[in-house]
Amino acid sequence: MDLTRQPPRRPSNLGVAGIVGAARMTDKARAHNAETLGEFVYGRYSGLDRRILAFLEITADDFAEAADEYDDGALSTWMLEKGNKTADEIEDFNRSELDKLPADKKHQQLLEERLAKFAPGRTDIKTVLQSIELDDWGCFWQVDLTVRPPRSARARDVAGICGVARMADKARAGRAGKIGDYKFGDTSGQDVRILEFLGISADDFQDAAVKNPNDIEIGEWVLENCDKSAEEIDTFNHAMVNRGPDETTRERFEARRQEIDPTRTDITTWVALQDLDDELSFGIVDFNRRCTLN
Repeated sequence: MDLTRQPPRRPSNLGVAGIVGAARMTDKARAHNAETLGEFVYGRYSGLDRRILAFLEITADDFAEAADEYDDGALSTWMLEKGNKTADEIEDFNRSELDKLPADKKHQQLLEERLAKFAPGRTDIKTVLQSIELDDWGCFWQVDLTVRPPRSARARDVAGICGVARMADKARAGRAGKIGDYKFGDTSGQDVRILEFLGISADDFQDAAVKNPNDIEIGEWVLENCDKSAEEIDTFNHAMVNRGPDETTRERFEARRQEIDPTRTDITTWVALQDLDDELSFGIVDFNRRCTLN
């Protein structure tokens, strides 16, 4: 996970082992291993991580290795076996962390600064974990598509569905007023097809994308709000990536390709043309945009 572009999961997320902070620590461990931790800290440098690891009697190095070796489900099993904690002990730990208030002047000031910057007037944000979640959201929800393109429609980072990560980038940029020349929702043919497949409105998706800047958490929201099987998603993904112009759109496709790069007659699908446009518009080379979906 690249934590230079998104925050880790919320500390209140119980998706790993049912333990407060474990999903967040998992994201940070994987980013630590991939050297994409950004400004976040992992293991002994993080107070929350230290408390979780001490509670489970697991070292930061062992956890980081396990986070790379296992998916979330298997990692949860490994943690619970290693920690050997009862459900009551986990509940007590969770409650203690969720209720923890800033313990000193430094952390109280940090909370006050975050409230002033990201949520002026809010009086319901009082705990340490709420302060962390506010900071994560405030630092990452905005996407600026005037300085970089959205992710490729090939990317399946969100819910395993092609186009949803790109649409999330555009939704956040649109809300931030930084969408540039891109289009989101009902003004984008690609988004319309994705939203119709999901059975989700553009407004609802945009609200969820803004509230959930982490890919896993917005992905969970998408899957909870659509009723699609893995087979249906696979079929949709294949069609999305391989969709080319038909007789009614061929002239428009060829004109657009001529405008972007007349030498690239090898480009025969809309997604490939979109990727080429993104790369040339921003002067980047992104090999993730060259992959095909079989």
